[in-house]
Amino acid sequence: MLKTRIVSALCVSLLLAASGAEIDLSGYLPPAAGDRGGSLVRNAGFEQGAAGWENIDGTECSTGSYGINQTGGLHYRRPAPGGYRQVSQQIRIVPGRRYRFGAMVRTRGVTGEGAGICIEGYDDKYAGGGYVHNRTGDTDWQLLTGEFTAKPDRTDANYKITLYLRKNATGEAWFDDVFVNEIAPRLRADTSYPTHHTLNPGGDVELFTLYEGEDGDGHFQLVEVEQNGGKLGQWKFPANLRNLKFRPDKLENGSFTIICRRIDPAGKRILAEAQIPMTFSPAPALPANAATIDADRRLIVGGKPYMPLGLYTQQVTRRDLELIAASPFNCIMPYKSPVLKLEDSKLTGDDAVAEALDLCDKLGIKVLFSLKDLFNEGDDAVVTRLVERFRNHPALLSWYICDEAAVDRIPEVAARRRLVNRLDPFHPTWSVFYQWPDFHHYVPCQDVFGNDPYPINFRDDSHIEGTDASTRAAEALNMPLWSVPQIHHTGFYNFGGTKWQENPVPYFSTQRAPNEEEMNTICLLEAMRGAKGFVMYSYFDLHWGPDKLQFERRWPIVCRVAERLKKLEPYLLSAEAAPEVKTEAVKGKIYARAFRAADGSTRVLVCQVSSGEGEAKLTVGDGETGYLSENGRTVEVSPGVYRFFGKNTTFDILRKE
Repeated sequence: MLKTRIVSALCVSLLLAASGAEIDLSGYLPPAAGDRGGSLVRNAGFEQGAAGWENIDGTECSTGSYGINQTGGLHYRRPAPGGYRQVSQQIRIVPGRRYRFGAMVRTRGVTGEGAGICIEGYDDKYAGGGYVHNRTGDTDWQLLTGEFTAKPDRTDANYKITLYLRKNATGEAWFDDVFVNEIAPRLRADTSYPTHHTLNPGGDVELFTLYEGEDGDGHFQLVEVEQNGGKLGQWKFPANLRNLKFRPDKLENGSFTIICRRIDPAGKRILAEAQIPMTFSPAPALPANAATIDADRRLIVGGKPYMPLGLYTQQVTRRDLELIAASPFNCIMPYKSPVLKLEDSKLTGDDAVAEALDLCDKLGIKVLFSLKDLFNEGDDAVVTRLVERFRNHPALLSWYICDEAAVDRIPEVAARRRLVNRLDPFHPTWSVFYQWPDFHHYVPCQDVFGNDPYPINFRDDSHIEGTDASTRAAEALNMPLWSVPQIHHTGFYNFGGTKWQENPVPYFSTQRAPNEEEMNTICLLEAMRGAKGFVMYSYFDLHWGPDKLQFERRWPIVCRVAERLKKLEPYLLSAEAAPEVKTEAVKGKIYARAFRAADGSTRVLVCQVSSGEGEAKLTVGDGETGYLSENGRTVEVSPGVYRFFGKNTTFDILRKE
């Protein structure tokens, strides 16, 4: 379906270009800026005490001369952990509109997760919201502010602005001058392909766009390409199409700019616009260690498609690397990349890192080099040093630049991506996020997108619907995708609310790791949604925690899961067209997708993501017959018609040679 939409959009743009029907914007009003009207918060400075606010009890939360310069304000005091009082006010929000919210905040002795402010919406379930970084310790008055866009399809949602100390936080916080303002529409746009914001001759530009603001009949998107002060092309797209594809021509070597605009023709207004700096250059000669992304979103290494099949690690030892080299895995993502050092190394600094990378190369292990912790002042110089030192190393596969950063950090992550891209045009950047409702905001942050849903936490977990939601959101970006399948026991991270070092019982009694069936299903669902790389989290977790023999017991299982993916590599990386699989679920949530290898053989992946009994009718193509079930869960009930039966998280693979 996604490819169909992109092709249709390409046809529209080519027709416009061919007809010469250029749209003259000279008489259009430019995009508006700033706030639209006043604040939507009543009694924003608490001058009328608690009027308009909920949950001000006069003890833990009280009003008085607590504001800036002893004006009205809110004082939140919690001397000991316990309780979670949220001071809130309902706000009238218009679906689809953008808002800026915030307050002046001061803290004293705040511990834990801090004091903060947010805006959230609910109908029968969570409808989205906006959040800012909480404050801890002792801070003077400072503005905490964030932005959010109300989901256009959640018309019944009610929103509240909320001031709080997080659960188990202690200390004092003061709040004043709370505000929520509607702000001008915004158009986000960036390349989903090519990588590095660099276009070669004969190549297409593919964009992901996201408009946030007022909607209206007749609106459309207009894309223009400018170079050296001249306009080289114009393409028109439907208003709500997010994946755009077009082919600029007449470009000269050097920089050029893509300008995307949201147009209201009736009002002769440019509602919003976004500019994307690009480079046009001939395809360069590739160094021997190059790892590039092709138009089918595949990683190309040594001139051939390469499927990253890896593991998150911390520091590495010779034994670890030898064990991984003997397994189906072909790469690692070491968190300690900038300070890698083998246990017996006599070297220091970057020389020790190089020695560890040399061993990886000798063993046939590629490295996704982590730069994700280098965002402090002065760290651009550190990143520059590391990239310049190791960009030509034969073990290098990509640069890991971000791990689950909040939305408000997008500008700094995007800047880091551009820095690394400029320093190394021959290896992609990779970032990973869990915040699937916000995936569409993160497109500027990497060349290859990554998602890390971890759906299995407790013993009674029997579905992976979180992975379903995450992979759908990732697929919609149309970017190269390397997913992070869960293999770890989340109890190590105190998911149950208690540290296992203090009380290991919940780790064993209420929490668990995913079993082999679930790990396989997670991986196959991610593959169905476009993942062409799989970096499992994590190798080091298999060694940690109170279960001292976990690695001995679970490492062979994890390797079997990886081996299954490895056998599917010719199918997952194939550019061959595969038949469509029509899936009619009788019970449960069941999905299927076919992949066809270059030799014509086909594999159909079938995944049940829901709890309970599952059943689905499958039709491959126009009724292709002869598919055989690997797991015995699918039967051909009539020529070309198959029936899948499952229970809880499970899968099948249908084979036809």
